[in-house]
Amino acid sequence: MDWDAKRFYQELDQRYSRGLEEVERFLLESRGAFRETENAAGLVAVHNELGSFYRGTSRYAESLEAFQAAGEEIVCRMGADCVEYATLLNNMAGTYRLMGRPAEALELFRQAIDIYQSQNAEDSYAFVSVLNNISLAYQELGRLEEAAANLERALAMLRRMPGYLHEVAVTYHNLTALYHRMDRQEDARRCLEMALVAFEDCGGEEDPHYAAALNSLAGFLYSAGDYDRAVETYQKAAAYTKRWFGENVEYAVTFQNMSWAYQAQEQIADARRSLEEAARVLSKLFGPEHERTQAVQDALRRLRGAAS
Repeated sequence: MDWDAKRFYQELDQRYSRGLEEVERFLLESRGAFRETENAAGLVAVHNELGSFYRGTSRYAESLEAFQAAGEEIVCRMGADCVEYATLLNNMAGTYRLMGRPAEALELFRQAIDIYQSQNAEDSYAFVSVLNNISLAYQELGRLEEAAANLERALAMLRRMPGYLHEVAVTYHNLTALYHRMDRQEDARRCLEMALVAFEDCGGEEDPHYAAALNSLAGFLYSAGDYDRAVETYQKAAAYTKRWFGENVEYAVTFQNMSWAYQAQEQIADARRSLEEAARVLSKLFGPEHERTQAVQDALRRLRGAAS
């Protein structure tokens, strides 16, 4: 099977419009064909896409396996000091971060930054992406000033790059969450407004990151005591998350948050149903005995007890 990047990504986009099962089927079939013909370029691309697909659907072990396979192909073809390998490290680090292993993610992000700098590729969007991602790892390690410095640098670079409105929106959204955590509430609200405007300008609901921005907005509405709008916004966020990624961890967390908003309104039946949905999804992803599932089940038992 010859490598035709344009045809591959056009077909992949079409499969995404038809559902996640179609995406996985296409990627696995393509991987088999590329392996049969020993098509190295195709294998790198398909393994990278599989890694991102599995990460988005919370199948983290499979994501790491796919990214590792892509890395082996890149090292064999181009070595470990090329920008392609730096991009791979960035992708793999993102999976480690979502697995709750930020220290390992941070090390990979640093390796990626070193490669970009050694290759004089700091003016690329790929480098900006690493700055965005390493900021998230710093946040998870509690190193907020370092997180803010990297994210502010990423935003300044993006605003000088034409054609990256979507990435500007994502970076504003990331800064919203960070400033909120740093108790810089005016800055957080300003960035959230900028993020939502940018998302809407570049397609809004057609952007998979829009759900995360809606989740942030719902959190602010909840904090401000506007519980009706918080619930409505969480519902929209859940719908967009399911559309783009299926019933993943973020989908379950949205229902957990929605439950708090319902409880604040003393709508206990709705709060209970929201937690039941979160528990169902987490049990499906991780099993009924997993700590995340059990935490939601405990909250659900407390809620049922309070209502009795």
